[in-house]
Amino acid sequence: MITVNVCGYDSMHKMIFDRSFPGGFEDYALLLIKTASYFELDGERVAFPPNTVIIYGMHSPVHYGCQSPHYNDDWIHFELQGKDTNLLDELAIPVDRPFSLPGLGTLTDYTRLIVQEKLSAHPHSPQVIDSLMHALLCSLSDQLHTLSDCNTNCRHYHAMNELRIEILNAPYQKWDVPQLARSLGLSVSYFQHLYKQFFHTTCIQDIIHARIKQAQLYLCISEMSVSSLALFCGYDNELHFMRQFKKICGMTPSQYRETHRRQNGERVVLSSK
Repeated sequence: MITVNVCGYDSMHKMIFDRSFPGGFEDYALLLIKTASYFELDGERVAFPPNTVIIYGMHSPVHYGCQSPHYNDDWIHFELQGKDTNLLDELAIPVDRPFSLPGLGTLTDYTRLIVQEKLSAHPHSPQVIDSLMHALLCSLSDQLHTLSDCNTNCRHYHAMNELRIEILNAPYQKWDVPQLARSLGLSVSYFQHLYKQFFHTTCIQDIIHARIKQAQLYLCISEMSVSSLALFCGYDNELHFMRQFKKICGMTPSQYRETHRRQNGERVVLSSK
């Protein structure tokens, strides 16, 4: 079984910072880092791009940070017990070694669900979290071992992937497809064709779903009004926000918040690392 001790989703640090724990942690620590970062490896500081993942082993020295503001990550401290003791070896996921992926979308989706479940009062939360952690680690393993996908050999892939990272990390911005296409020197039609080929969705769908996911989180962890939340997530029109939210979630933002509260009891707020 996999037990989650503490976790956080979409943690923001608006200043330069450096994290150092020479004695490490009492459990495993998974970091999904969405912005540029650095790690101390064999006594040297090594820079890594956005979408970098690391799992620190128990009691492994920890030293990482960011040389610019606006660092952003998801994080989970967990334990492997019983038949899952050797799960990381079975999935061939490296420990104490950072590695970069084309994107973190699915992994951050699982993290968000784990954080919400951890905050809930469900009697079966440990079992649900165990299942979500298995799904997250299996997905991580799959992504890690399919990096040789033919898409990555296309000369436009890396530039478009970096652009997609920016979109998913800041869905509230006023993204404009023609402008995005021009920024890469592509026609709008070819940009849209490549985006769908690479990421199996459209750019507009990515923007909408990223905004709705952000709204779902803040409906659960804040008292923000629906009108304020619409602006916070990048919508100029509250009615447009509510229509898109209901189309994707099957209920209005207010209904979503009330449903979450009924299912999880008293509201609690995410803690930070």
